[in-house]
Amino acid sequence: MSPHYRWTLGIALLVFGTALLLPGRLAIWVDEQGRTTLSNRPGGPGEGAVLLSPDDLRLRWQGQLVGEPVTQRDSSAERDRFSRELLAARDDVGRGEMKLGLSRLRRLHRERPDRPEPAYLLAQIERRRGRLEPARQALDSALGLAAGMPPEWREQAERLRSEINAEIAHADRAYEDGNEINVETTRHFRVSYDHSFAGRQFGDLALEMLERARGRLAESLGRTIERTLEVRLYTRAQYLESYEHRFGFATVGFYDGAIHVVSARHPRDDLFALLIHEYVHAIFEDALGSHEPFFLNEGIADREEERARGRTELSRGEWRELLDALRGKTWLRLGSLVRGFGGLEGHRALLAYLESRAAAQVIEEQHPGAVARWLGRCAAGEPWELALAAETGWDTIGLEAALIEAVQSRFPSDPLTRIPIPPPPRLTRDVPA
Repeated sequence: MSPHYRWTLGIALLVFGTALLLPGRLAIWVDEQGRTTLSNRPGGPGEGAVLLSPDDLRLRWQGQLVGEPVTQRDSSAERDRFSRELLAARDDVGRGEMKLGLSRLRRLHRERPDRPEPAYLLAQIERRRGRLEPARQALDSALGLAAGMPPEWREQAERLRSEINAEIAHADRAYEDGNEINVETTRHFRVSYDHSFAGRQFGDLALEMLERARGRLAESLGRTIERTLEVRLYTRAQYLESYEHRFGFATVGFYDGAIHVVSARHPRDDLFALLIHEYVHAIFEDALGSHEPFFLNEGIADREEERARGRTELSRGEWRELLDALRGKTWLRLGSLVRGFGGLEGHRALLAYLESRAAAQVIEEQHPGAVARWLGRCAAGEPWELALAAETGWDTIGLEAALIEAVQSRFPSDPLTRIPIPPPPRLTRDVPA
């Protein structure tokens, strides 16, 4: 936590505490320059100052929102309800309960289209999920009320829309410049590819692989995507030109609301395995509403991809790599991989993927079918770590301890495995009994 954030949070807590302890006549005012004043006078500190509830103040001082519009047309009770609902939605998202948070925000946006806050939060969240078109639509809705926004918030919203427009333009570059785009559609998939692949035969083959991937994952994970899923196929050159800048390491595909993968002109098992991997990401986001926990997202996807390639378990050499990481103190704590693999490059990025796949294997070895049941619990709205505890008895710390034990157990005759390795530090709550 940065010193500036600690200072701001301390001031906010002091204000809230003072507001609760002092007589009821005390009021919190914010002027047009954003200065906060505590006052027990009947009127505000000056022209243009706005009377705020503590919840309103939280909206101004936390997260990315600068604040709600200065002009207040709601009754006090209605404003308080709106603020509580908006804060609850943002707290849901902060806890990883993405589907619940998004549902609250969309309902608030429908009920109060004159208020830009839900639309603006929706735009921020959808962009973070990689859903650029819904993010732009939500932001356009918020900016439709720009006259009622504080100037600094309007500037931030316009800057965000500019960034989203640039990302969409970049993503579409491979499908521009006069290339003829082929589109094949079924009930479950909409596949697009350019003339580099030629012919309908390629599209038919891709659709057949996608339907096969869908059926396979319905069997192993117990879930599929019911909406029509967009799939874009690229030559390697197209893909690198459009997306190399996004990642700190080499990739051949990703999922951002649509599946994007590299394909050869005459695809074989490689394309099928890649489609399996990205389809798992689609299932994961559909069930949890986000990409977190990232290590399980990637671990399950990698495991299903490798099974499609005929490799059902990690090799002895891969387990040895994990043992070497433990010995050499390069091991990555699973807790550090919940939000993503950002900042990891080279060997550390490969180790993150290997640990994640091993964690998924350990879950299935010790609790067969737990991954599918866990996804089902999450889809029903259960927080992911509580759902994991219900199916395995582990939280993230417990899963990592089980993974370390599994690594060491692969090499019982190696004297170095007898050297005790400190357990991961317990930074999270214990799993409830």
